[in-house]
Amino acid sequence: MAVTSPDPDAPKALTAVEHVKADSRNLRGALEAELGDGTDHFSADSTHLVKFHGFYQQDDRDVRRARTAAREPLLHSFMVRAAVPGGTLSAAQWQAMDRLAVEVAAEAPRGAGPVEPNLRITVRQGIQYHFVAKRDLRPLIGGLNRSLVTTLAACGDVARNVMSCPAPLAARNGVDLFAEAAPLAAHVRPKTTAYYELWVDGEKAASVLEPSGGAPAAGAGPVEPIYGDTYLPRKFKMVFAWPGDNCVDLFSHDLGFVPTFAGGVADPAGIEGFVVFAGGGMGQSHAREDDTYPRLASPIGWVPASAVGLAAEAVIGSFRDHGDRTDRGRARLKYLIDDRGLDWFVGDVRERLGERGVTLDRPRPLPAWTDDDEHLGWHEQADGRFFRGIHVDSGRVVDSADGGPRLRSALAELAGSGLVDEVRLTPRQDVLLTGVHADRRAELDEVLAAHGVVDAATLKPVRRLAVACPALPTCGQALGEAERVLPRIVADAEAALGAAGLGEQDLRVHVTGCPNGCARPYTAEIGIVGRTKTTYDVYVGGSSGGERLNLRLGTDVRLASLRSLFDALFVRYAAERHDDESIGDYCARAGVGALADTVPVAAPRRRASAD
Repeated sequence: MAVTSPDPDAPKALTAVEHVKADSRNLRGALEAELGDGTDHFSADSTHLVKFHGFYQQDDRDVRRARTAAREPLLHSFMVRAAVPGGTLSAAQWQAMDRLAVEVAAEAPRGAGPVEPNLRITVRQGIQYHFVAKRDLRPLIGGLNRSLVTTLAACGDVARNVMSCPAPLAARNGVDLFAEAAPLAAHVRPKTTAYYELWVDGEKAASVLEPSGGAPAAGAGPVEPIYGDTYLPRKFKMVFAWPGDNCVDLFSHDLGFVPTFAGGVADPAGIEGFVVFAGGGMGQSHAREDDTYPRLASPIGWVPASAVGLAAEAVIGSFRDHGDRTDRGRARLKYLIDDRGLDWFVGDVRERLGERGVTLDRPRPLPAWTDDDEHLGWHEQADGRFFRGIHVDSGRVVDSADGGPRLRSALAELAGSGLVDEVRLTPRQDVLLTGVHADRRAELDEVLAAHGVVDAATLKPVRRLAVACPALPTCGQALGEAERVLPRIVADAEAALGAAGLGEQDLRVHVTGCPNGCARPYTAEIGIVGRTKTTYDVYVGGSSGGERLNLRLGTDVRLASLRSLFDALFVRYAAERHDDESIGDYCARAGVGALADTVPVAAPRRRASAD
């Protein structure tokens, strides 16, 4: 008797979030009424919708237990995220965002202590404001839009901020991937006018993300021609990577584009086309290790430069129509590709493109990915001017309260000085100050030095390359600390490298407070992932170029035990490495099974049997 496989597209029970989206009237829901209800929070249904508008409802987890014990309500606040395509802001936009940070901090819910003005650069080239009070949402979001910066689609079940390599290096002959990221971001942004009705006095602000201006006319067609009324099954992330320079971590994203040139090198005449990658993603769940996992994006084809928007629509459309809307834990493009098969997915995308008159060709060869992706220090631009890359610990642009660097004040002064053309945000949470004339470089250096901002070249590689997500106390998904323990982890790694005679060794350590992997720990040479409030899973063996996943070496490793783990690992690396072999390459070659024989790690947890 033949067995018939279940129809993957057969109707199934939808998640509650799908019903909220369907009933939201294109993201309006009850937000207008709840904004004026006098409370410090939104209802459960509305918390799903506010994400599309660019913010998350959170509570201060540092005081949650005490407030609960005292039978006091949670201290709610909001994380507001600005979408910045390609990480590119004008100097005037940076000044405006800095002023808004001061205003937000002045009115923020205080929680366990004062909130200092700061901007946080994200690993996807956005800007986040933390501890925003509900009453300040309209002033903040409206203020951002008046500066031509938007929060729409910075979060939610849509295509989010479009990333691109931000470095305008001279060798690229003036070809700037921001010129690709900004139009694509405009193309795929939700078209509902709900955002402007709520946050911009009903008017659609002119924006670098809305080159055509104006809201869709009534009766002109579907409100959401790309997304439909229920938008996507879950978030969707896109990037443009420069050939050989994987600073955007191409392989960890749902959709990626890498340009090709007719002569094989950057051609001032423009980009010939793009190699298309699809299906990457970092998130997984500790409770579902059998069916959730990180995945690297696969090359699926090549399209001419004129078809990049259509290619994005085709991939988004496949995810929209076939992605899992019954299980948000598996509602990502990577699982659709693995469940249906890469051949099926490529065929579906090819068919969708064919209907628009575009052929999806075979992928074209690309150069090897290198680890030279920091873009720190001084570099010449194609126009003869220069940019300087500045390291920012955990992306936190703040003035130190203990006599340390006053980075926020330095950047604000430089943005208003006429020295700087643009402030560009990197995927490693750093800043590039662009458009500096050669004869004014010393002047810029003097401003930074006067504010205690050190040259990145003076920092040890581990600190310079480390990345962390915010985690506690704001993120509701965090199981443990990340940003706040990063200095300790960096210090332990530096000390262990020094003890092994490897003091200046490059090492990429990424730390997250949960397995969702926002700081991309699963492609790092060492990834440290929160499992509980006090323990972490440790992954090793990622590549410095980002094209290889690492493997779990230890589970439930206590923070206090990381130093001994680093000591044993680095001593063994120093003794067994090949010439010029990175720590990540060594760990991948040795294998976690062999390393576990000598590196002190906790035993993996075993899932309970279904029997």
